Amino acid sequence: MSTRKKMPPRGVDMIQDIACCLPICDIDIVFDVGANVGQSTEFYLVQFPKSHIYCFEPVKDTYHQLHGNLKQNPRVDCFQLAFGASQGQGKMVLAGRSETFFVLEQSKEFTVEDDVKTEPVDIVTLDEFCQERSIHQINYLKIDTEGGDLEVLKGAEHLLSAQKIDIVQVEAGMNPSNDRHVPLETLKAFLESRRYFLFGIYEQVNEWPTKSPHLRRANPLFISDRLIERNKAIGVSYYDYYD
Repeated sequence: MSTRKKMPPRGVDMIQDIACCLPICDIDIVFDVGANVGQSTEFYLVQFPKSHIYCFEPVKDTYHQLHGNLKQNPRVDCFQLAFGASQGQGKMVLAGRSETFFVLEQSKEFTVEDDVKTEPVDIVTLDEFCQERSIHQINYLKIDTEGGDLEVLKGAEHLLSAQKIDIVQVEAGMNPSNDRHVPLETLKAFLESRRYFLFGIYEQVNEWPTKSPHLRRANPLFISDRLIERNKAIGVSYYDYYD
């Protein structure tokens, strides 16, 4: 009889899956793109205790809350900007809760009502940001931009093509009626063409606006081919940890 500790199935606990299946992946540099007020960053600070975290939040009031929450932590740097496929100016749509604000030019929802509040925002690319600051490797890139995730990835063409990002987390639409998030199929095709492959699907959320049971969105994780080969070299197997 096996004496191994019973583990939750793959796809339940992201941190456990990374630790078990990617044991030589050191999470030293984390990018939290769409950081809001720092909820994810607080989680990463605990789960990745050696990491330095770069937080990005474009909305002025939300950024001030983010900075206020994290300014005392020497492991965190905060920036008020958005990422996209090219450098320029955009317009944030401030509709609903702060975590659902989005860049108008990056969303499929191209039109907004006249009375909806908007705010100008600076947009840069991930490639430019990292080049200017001599950041040569991102170990964990989390993107949560309410429909702009593909545009953010397009602005990381050099980093992705050179396998300079180890793990990519995006927010994906899981059915055609979701007109806010980029479809999983689109993100998967984009990343696979740059040798990033699906590792797991996390935080699966049903179609809550209509109370329907099928999936609305999820957070898939992709890992680089370089990271896959490094872990294959030490002989780690899924079956070493999961029954």
